Amino acid sequence: MNNMTKPKLVFFQWNHQDTSIFVQMHMKQHVKCLSEFFEVIVINEDCDYRQICDKYQPDLTLFESGVSYSASRRLYIKNTSAYSEIPKLGLHNGDPWCIRRAGFISDMENWGIETFFSTATTIGEHTPEIAENLLIWPNFIDADIYRDYGQKKIIPILINGSTSNLYPWRQTINKIISQNYPSLICPHLGYSKPSEWRMLYGEQYARTINTSWFAPTCGTVAKEVLRKHFEIPGSKSCLITEKSPTLEAAGFIDMQNCVFADEHDILDKLNYLFQHQDELEKITNAGYQLVHSRHTLKQRDQIFQWYNLYKNLKPSQKIVQSGLFQPLTIVEKSSDQKSYHIICNGLDISLINQGDEKLWAGKYNEAEVLYLKCLNYISWMPEPKLKLALCNLYKGNAKTALDWIAYPIKDTLENYKASTPDPVEWSYFLIILICQGKLNEAIKHSEQFPSLSHPELNRTRWIIKMLKNKEYILPPIEQTKYRATIHQLPNRNLNEWIGNIYIMLTASGQFDLREQLREIISLKAQDFKKENSNFRGNKKFFIKSSLFTKITSLFSLPSTVEPIHILFKNRLKRLCGNFLRRLECRFGYFLPYHVSEKRNDELFHTIQYLTQSENIKTALIIGASNREGSTEAFLTGIQQNFNKPSVFCINIPLPQFIKLQKQYANHSVVKCYQLSSASQKNFTHEIENVIQKIKQENKLEFFDIVLVDGSELSARTELYNELQTVKFIILDDINSGFNQPNYFSLATNKTHIVDTENISLRNGYAIFKKI
Repeated sequence: MNNMTKPKLVFFQWNHQDTSIFVQMHMKQHVKCLSEFFEVIVINEDCDYRQICDKYQPDLTLFESGVSYSASRRLYIKNTSAYSEIPKLGLHNGDPWCIRRAGFISDMENWGIETFFSTATTIGEHTPEIAENLLIWPNFIDADIYRDYGQKKIIPILINGSTSNLYPWRQTINKIISQNYPSLICPHLGYSKPSEWRMLYGEQYARTINTSWFAPTCGTVAKEVLRKHFEIPGSKSCLITEKSPTLEAAGFIDMQNCVFADEHDILDKLNYLFQHQDELEKITNAGYQLVHSRHTLKQRDQIFQWYNLYKNLKPSQKIVQSGLFQPLTIVEKSSDQKSYHIICNGLDISLINQGDEKLWAGKYNEAEVLYLKCLNYISWMPEPKLKLALCNLYKGNAKTALDWIAYPIKDTLENYKASTPDPVEWSYFLIILICQGKLNEAIKHSEQFPSLSHPELNRTRWIIKMLKNKEYILPPIEQTKYRATIHQLPNRNLNEWIGNIYIMLTASGQFDLREQLREIISLKAQDFKKENSNFRGNKKFFIKSSLFTKITSLFSLPSTVEPIHILFKNRLKRLCGNFLRRLECRFGYFLPYHVSEKRNDELFHTIQYLTQSENIKTALIIGASNREGSTEAFLTGIQQNFNKPSVFCINIPLPQFIKLQKQYANHSVVKCYQLSSASQKNFTHEIENVIQKIKQENKLEFFDIVLVDGSELSARTELYNELQTVKFIILDDINSGFNQPNYFSLATNKTHIVDTENISLRNGYAIFKKI
């Protein structure tokens, strides 16, 4: 298209000059793509929108936002309400799970932008409240760089890119491939300038791909379409990847233009194709043709399509996108047709959904395990952090809830420097303050961000205002237009929502605030006041009636009341329990497991949930000990398991192990076996002998789950031979002399994969799952 006929686009792009060269290349490719269809003027400095429009007279303006690179600088743009006749679009340039989505939505509201594109293909699934105004501008390649250089194939398999926890498929597949085939491994060293010279990028990277037969990549836990999905076949190498709806929508078909594989069939497919070079060549050529015909920057004209459709758009019409890679069309607003947003149910979404099922069923501990597992993949993701805050509010741990909610709010306001936080996060920040008894702070913060509106936040401000004024106020009117949130909560009517606030206040011990709120809101309380208004002079009657109302509402008993001494006894028990648990948070765990804060510990939570929910029939604890958190969590979960598994405990005769033996002496499913405390030189051999004895006596071939607690044993011990047949292996204290060799053996052998680990929690732990 000739520059003279191109419409003029002003692109407000963040300043990326301090990022690494390959990140800058990606940003320049966005400009190069837009330049295929527009005359592009890039603005990457703080500016006045009115002055920019005066100077360049654009036909369309595009605002980049939501960027997560720490070295990129966000722009401050004023007077964006000027020139309302010039259409404005937003560009979300970030991951679908990114913590910067709240800042992006804030920017769009401040700049008066109602329609936006995103490079993330699953963002509609992750943030459904913006889906109606959202269109996708998928990733692409620059065919001038990613092409066939005619290089000789000398690399069997090229392994390139990040292998952080965001990429569990890569972690598993790369390990299997590199142990079975000659592979060139090119590590990903991050996005900072100091490491950029050690990484492949640009033409050098494309030429390296061109010399390889195969290159694996995946779309993260979310099953996204990444640049690598196009760069690999676009440089004429055979793409190995995880099957996903997004890749199928892009036109990829297994064994026709790519290889869809998992840990079960990857070696079979590689063996076959290396032995059938003609088929491999056909697949590689077909992948090359697919990418160069559908996924280069010349085919990414969605923003240009929107501009052309918008010029002729009637007030009764809207623009929709029927598929990720489909053309945009105009439909009537009155129709049910909306833009299509693909559902991949990636690992992060799946874990959150599972956690939500547990959370709304009141199974808070089980929900926490699932949310924490999600954070093991994406430690900064806001959704599981909010849900963990809710779990702790329902359990009465307001301080812990504040710790969870503070991080995303702080990142949005302080790091990203957005003008407003996410409204749901702010709502539950205010509720946490109330649950801490900090009503004055809640009142002060509720008056911040007066333009911020959302049903959750409006309801929260409503109850705070009533507590402040101590009088009934009409509830907020449900609005049809409000600030979108990145979070997904169930639709609840006002009564259900208030009921949940009562639960949180009760769990947190804020009985007075709960009763103040109940008396103000309750229609029965209002009726009671009206009916007894004539008796205000009778002080004795009024006090008696008021006390009766308070007691019945306190325990949700409308017509009957338990004996007063039972009420006070129960309340005293709750207060004492809360006090002792607060002491534990300060001085460490000392209470029995069933009432201790241990139950909320990341590792102990996970152990209890795993032993409770998995299909387990036989279990073994090496290093078992009475009052040791790992052992207690393990045995608690086992006893709640539907299969009623048999458990075998091993340790040297320490006092706590002897106590454990006595505790379970008459228990039919728990059996204890002592080791000699003197045989340190042959410790591994002695443990193996005891394990064989357990198997022979109980006619077992293997154990379903094994806990090895290194805190209870000191001798360095290698148990890989005994562990390689186990379904689930829990290693506690992996940095100890006892467990370090077990962790190393399992991490470097291909019988198991890491399911969950945290090397920084106390002395570290890891949970392995058999492949």
